[in-house]
Amino acid sequence: MADFEGNNRETLEDDFCLLEDSDLEGDVDERFYELPILSPKAKAKIPVDYNKALKYVDRKEAGLEDVLRDHALHLLPAKTLFRFKTVSRRWDHWISSPLFAHRQTTYFKNVSGLFCQVADHSPSFISFNQDAYGMPDPSLSFFPEPVKVRSSCNGLVCCQGIEDDTYYICSPVTKEWKKLPRPNLYHGAKAAVVLAFEPYLLNFNESYELVCAVTFPDYPVVYFEIYSSRSSSWRVSDTICYELDGSGLHDGGYYMKGVVYWESSSGVILAFGLRDEQYGFLPLPANDEEYGNGALAMKHGELCYIQPRYQDNVCTINIHGNMDMSLKSVINLPYDAGSTFGVCRALGFINGDILILGLGTRVVSYHVKEQKVELISQHEGGACTRYIPYVNSLVSLRHPLIRDKGLIV
Repeated sequence: MADFEGNNRETLEDDFCLLEDSDLEGDVDERFYELPILSPKAKAKIPVDYNKALKYVDRKEAGLEDVLRDHALHLLPAKTLFRFKTVSRRWDHWISSPLFAHRQTTYFKNVSGLFCQVADHSPSFISFNQDAYGMPDPSLSFFPEPVKVRSSCNGLVCCQGIEDDTYYICSPVTKEWKKLPRPNLYHGAKAAVVLAFEPYLLNFNESYELVCAVTFPDYPVVYFEIYSSRSSSWRVSDTICYELDGSGLHDGGYYMKGVVYWESSSGVILAFGLRDEQYGFLPLPANDEEYGNGALAMKHGELCYIQPRYQDNVCTINIHGNMDMSLKSVINLPYDAGSTFGVCRALGFINGDILILGLGTRVVSYHVKEQKVELISQHEGGACTRYIPYVNSLVSLRHPLIRDKGLIV
């Protein structure tokens, strides 16, 4: 390795070297002399002192406003940014920029709250911080029909019409929405559908995919149908799962790092990779409680399964991880959650160390390190309520370089 680096250094020194003033002929702008210049195949000179050269560079101290714009604003949630638009016209211009919205979508990925919905009632939003996280219309009444929230990923939300099972993709912050075409297979009202959206700086189109594990009564097979925003169409994958009784798939799912996961009543977790479109299985920890109280989540960048358990009316949370879903840790709630609040449901993790639980009609957060419980919300519905985690981003369904406000999505 040392010889290789030495050879590369010698090659670079042969190809490029520093020029001095005497090597330049003709009239040259004075600014041309501020820094040494590299010229190919020129005779090497004695290296200059870069520390001395840099003192001649015209440097301007960045103001606090510039620092906030370049290094802080894109790390904030949407509701906070909308409040900051009132600071000045310049701030309003920055935050309203489609390119800024794209950047904020890329960097802000903190779970901000939960969409909450009971049966066919209108959805509502439970914010983890009322001052920081929110949206203009939590009930999503901007759709042409009543909808059910089915899935969410990095700021985008998938909904399904109550009247005819039509799929919609929306950004709750901007109230932009898109109606998807009919799938090729019949999905039904309780399809195991998962939204997959990975924002990154070069993904200007905010490309996303909607993945559905399609099952049929009396047939032990699972088909995978995928909607791609790139082609604006559905496609049935060539991959078919024959080993699983599809009737027991959870109607929700979880997306993480290019793989979609579904919990099943058959004692396994079905995993489907979007890149190679291959499936596999992970063991599902044995659950003596009611099916569906556990949850797949991400803890410190790794997939885990949160499993509530009762013993002597005390709620204990088991955290399973790794490919074998072995027991990694046990959390004992510091009070009698079972007898006080009824059914305990795991809803997910926030920032790796804050556990979100549904205890009867209450949603609480448990700070693992501090061993502290905080009440987030209390509402009607209890065990019949569906919760969908949501990230409060400025994601737009329009291309960030298109400024036509009349564009219909």
